[in-house]
Amino acid sequence: MKVVPITDELLPKLEVFCKEAEKLGYTNNATLCDWGMRYEWCKAQGEYFCVIADDKIISVAGCHRLPEVSDKAWRVMFRGAQLPGYNKEFGLSKYHMSAITWREILPFQIEFCDTDELYITTNIEHDASGKMNRTHRLFKYLAKVGMVEHYKDIELWYTEQSVWKLNIDEYTHRRAMLTGDKQNVV
Repeated sequence: MKVVPITDELLPKLEVFCKEAEKLGYTNNATLCDWGMRYEWCKAQGEYFCVIADDKIISVAGCHRLPEVSDKAWRVMFRGAQLPGYNKEFGLSKYHMSAITWREILPFQIEFCDTDELYITTNIEHDASGKMNRTHRLFKYLAKVGMVEHYKDIELWYTEQSVWKLNIDEYTHRRAMLTGDKQNVV
């Protein structure tokens, strides 16, 4: 697996990813436009990263500034999604490390963003993919183990969302324990 920022040269592969996401019911990742991935908007505000395996994009997540929280805040894991079947070596993980977006893309986003004020949002009620409510429950657990802290609930883009502040040190520690990476990951 290789993590890279999405470039114009990768757009054909990203379109294939979107078609597969659409078949899976991942409506936020079914298209690049503003009612889907918000690709151009996110690239103008921050960056979109992808994971490539077997010469195809298998996972994506963006990051952008989040002025609704503070002038130093960044939202990470934006429109994060992964295709099934590419994560067999890690199995289940109580620290969410089985998610390619969380384990592989997030370290690049931590490095990219010019702050330690990193936030992830989860939908409170609206579930556009059938997996978002499960993710919201997962973040409640991650808060109990200190990887995130519930910051507040807000409305973003007409959707009620919980905002979680990432504890970068705890995340880095837990990731290093799983991957065997003795360095600080980023």
